[in-house]
Amino acid sequence: MKSISLYEFGSSEDVVREIQARFVPFFLKSAPVLDIGCGRGVFLELLAKAGVEAVGIDHSEESIAACRQKGLTAHLEDARAYLQSNAGRFGGVFCSHVIEHMSYDDAMNLLALCHRALRLGGSLLLITPNPEDLAVIAQIFWLDPTHVRPYPRELLEAMLCANEFRVKASGHFLGSLREIGLRNLPAYLLRRMLLGKYFGKPNTLIFAEKTNVTSPPRLEKANSRPNDNY
Repeated sequence: MKSISLYEFGSSEDVVREIQARFVPFFLKSAPVLDIGCGRGVFLELLAKAGVEAVGIDHSEESIAACRQKGLTAHLEDARAYLQSNAGRFGGVFCSHVIEHMSYDDAMNLLALCHRALRLGGSLLLITPNPEDLAVIAQIFWLDPTHVRPYPRELLEAMLCANEFRVKASGHFLGSLREIGLRNLPAYLLRRMLLGKYFGKPNTLIFAEKTNVTSPPRLEKANSRPNDNY
């Protein structure tokens, strides 16, 4: 039986690079940065070009081989075991399209371990499919057979606060118009007009900071609903 590639339904590296380039500024003062589920190493490359020390981990031999061919630092590791053994090491953690592969209990454990691995004031950036988007919940999410469950933004915010993070910003975003294509743009804009928040922004972003355990975490409502212009 032929297996399906991890990237069968994913975007090209060029599109992923365009999308993830906007996240580099979150980590310019956060070295070293850990990329959980680093995939082909696109974000590691972007951080390296910005002069930010970073390391990636992934459970896929295919992904780690791709990273090492590019000269990137990446390890074939289980995320939870790696975080457990690197307490207080990182200034930032990037976790893109990972948490939806976990049950609620496992996701809560991952967030707790991210908190453990970060220095005080360290940053965590989560990216995950947006289940408010009808195209995501009806089809796109289920194209990956390893997805376990979607995580709405409000739930993730509560999970982060429960793990002593302070949510600094959150929102939904498209990513790149290249994912739509010029030919499909009129139909996309029409659906956006008709369906509003329920179409056209398939990704959720949440940016949070590790807080002092003596200071109760809270959601900073003034920044929790930005203009989604990531």
